[in-house]
Amino acid sequence: MLSLRRWQTWAFSLAGWTIYAILDSAGSYAIMMARAENPVLYRVAIWNFAEAYIWVLFTPLIYAMALRYGFNRESWKKSLAIHIPLSLLVAALGAWMLIHMAMFFRWSDTSVPFTTRLMSLGLQDLPRYFVTLGVAYCVRLRDREAESSQLEARLAQAQLEILKNQMEPHFLFNALNSIAALTRIDPAAAERMTLKLAAFLRVSLDCAGSQEIPLKQELDFLQNYLDIQLTRFRDRLTVHLDVDSNLLSAPVPSLILQPLVENAIRHGIAKSATPGHVNITAARSNGSIKIEIADNGEGVTDDPTQRHEGFGLRNTRARLQQLYGERQHLHLENAPGGGCRVSLMIPLAHASTVAGH
Repeated sequence: MLSLRRWQTWAFSLAGWTIYAILDSAGSYAIMMARAENPVLYRVAIWNFAEAYIWVLFTPLIYAMALRYGFNRESWKKSLAIHIPLSLLVAALGAWMLIHMAMFFRWSDTSVPFTTRLMSLGLQDLPRYFVTLGVAYCVRLRDREAESSQLEARLAQAQLEILKNQMEPHFLFNALNSIAALTRIDPAAAERMTLKLAAFLRVSLDCAGSQEIPLKQELDFLQNYLDIQLTRFRDRLTVHLDVDSNLLSAPVPSLILQPLVENAIRHGIAKSATPGHVNITAARSNGSIKIEIADNGEGVTDDPTQRHEGFGLRNTRARLQQLYGERQHLHLENAPGGGCRVSLMIPLAHASTVAGH
């Protein structure tokens, strides 16, 4: 915000009133020439620049008062009661300074009483106060809107960080449970799984603090997770990836695929005694990236009252909403050939305003 303590106020005031003085001098000189008054250019310029620069001194005060005493339904009467006498005082003080400058250069008409000249010039300059006040008030409203937008952005960033930070320990907890289950029945597989988990965590450090990463990096994350699950399920699980290579550099939310694939494995494949497979595809669709994750598991119940979304799916929906608003889409349904299918749509041309890169 602008205030008496901010040098920007003085700089903008000086620049604005200088432009005004230049235009006012040119206009006054042209009018006087048209009236055949034979004006002296430097006198016209000195008068207009002096008048403008006097208001340079007053502008920071007016801006500060605009910030403190604005106009709204509750306070407009109080503000008006303050600004009216202040405007008269500022205009009179400016006129007094101008008249004394004219007396110093001996340009003043001594036949006109000082009081008359003071009132005439002060009333002429009075609108300057309210024009300056209006500009200051517009700046105040703009600054408040900017601050509000910044607060909303910071809130969105904080919410995203909470969601993302929740996801990482959730995955780690599930992975450690799987390792613990393998330790007694297959120590070698548990060791391989531990190494895969370490590799996953090393890769995750590459995008620490980022809400969005290239699709290729997200697929690298996913591959490390899949290696862990393939070690766990062995021949009971096969995974097929079909990704458009032209989309590998496109930004997607970090750790967005792993919870969806985990959902397919945990609620589909893990509950079935028959071998399962998961198909993952990514393609361009109407200016968006369409990602589908399909499994041949049990599918979802047709009764909406019996459906409930787990932590991973709820978290994913919340992150997508924070990042893309209504431009994203996440749909869960039964696949035509059996099993479950998750469809995810992410705007392709999205430039994140809250993600840290």
